[in-house]
Amino acid sequence: MDVNVVLALFAGFVVLFSLFSTLWQRLSLPAPTLCLAFGVLLGPFALDVMRLEDFGPPPSTLLEQAARITLALSLAGIALRLPHGYWRRNIRWIAVIIGLGMAGMLLVAAGVLWAGLQVPLFAALLLAAVLTPTDPVVTTPIVTGPLAEKRIPEKIRHNLSAESGINDGLAHFFVMLAVLLFTGSATAPQELVAVLTWEILGGALFGLGTGFLMGHLFIYVKNRGLMDQSSYLVFVVPFSLLVLGGAELLNTEGLLTVFLAAAVFAQVIPERDEAEEDRIDDAVNQLLLLPAFILLGLALPIEQWIQQGWLVALIIVAAVVLRRLVTLWTLRPLLKPLHNRSETLFLSWFGPIGISTLYYALVAQKHTGHPEIFVWATLAITASVLLHGTSTGILSRWLQLHDMPSGATSRQRH
Repeated sequence: MDVNVVLALFAGFVVLFSLFSTLWQRLSLPAPTLCLAFGVLLGPFALDVMRLEDFGPPPSTLLEQAARITLALSLAGIALRLPHGYWRRNIRWIAVIIGLGMAGMLLVAAGVLWAGLQVPLFAALLLAAVLTPTDPVVTTPIVTGPLAEKRIPEKIRHNLSAESGINDGLAHFFVMLAVLLFTGSATAPQELVAVLTWEILGGALFGLGTGFLMGHLFIYVKNRGLMDQSSYLVFVVPFSLLVLGGAELLNTEGLLTVFLAAAVFAQVIPERDEAEEDRIDDAVNQLLLLPAFILLGLALPIEQWIQQGWLVALIIVAAVVLRRLVTLWTLRPLLKPLHNRSETLFLSWFGPIGISTLYYALVAQKHTGHPEIFVWATLAITASVLLHGTSTGILSRWLQLHDMPSGATSRQRH
């Protein structure tokens, strides 16, 4: 396919979205929803203007690499959004939602899938591991922008962002555990120890160290006038890709490494510099992150969904929704000091999945050869993008009314 056709269509859509971004936000039509729909429109199920096969690389390889790079840039953007001192002040939320929340969401989703789809337990566990992580790319439109800042309390926006950043990298451990159980590998214990110690812990140490060193290097060169303003404003994008590439060369978990490196970097540099980096990063991310959803729209196996039937779709949607609702309300006693009931309800609904699930579905399929993982995962992603995207406006408005002091709420209604 002519690269100019791809550039014109993809860039043209991003321009159109950018021109009316506030309107789309008011209509609860965030970027991932619109891009996914645009990809379906271009793809073989609708206009058949282009197909993934036209791009050259194998479709699975193209999607996996696009997802990996998209996630790395999104995770760096999330790390920059979190204010100085966030991690120290919110250790309880992180411990509960990551330490207990990920395991809870995994078990709930696996139970629903095992009982509903009548698949082997390890197959249900594998798909549940793929569906577990909250997606940073889909979460970003929910927690950013003027309407989100007006309606959603800052602590919720930051907590959702932090969760989606950390659990994306840690999901690697759960996915690999499920892969080893599913394949029945004779060396599963040794492989799992290697994943945990080198890929996860080794990657974490590499990310923390790199972020610390790059943060101090950033301050040093900036204070001595060795970096011009244009380089300063786009520093984080190449920094993210540098860390991602380095982590992969070391055979560590790249997504966790990128997030931790960016998180430490953001805490080391002065807060004023962090705010400027955050603004430019949001603008760059809008250009770089949206095409991944267009590619996903082109790849959606809609005919295979139809063959699966409505009951399978209903069960998968139930797994996506219930994994979050059941887990957070079960953990409610631990979260009570942090969030009231209205905030807990909001948080228990908004655990969207997206590009991270796509990435791990492709990784799982590559290791197991199970063809239906991609079919089921993309069905879950599409359902989540539609459900969580279109409900953002309504539920954020509801939260604004219920989170106000009673007098303010009354005045607002009158």
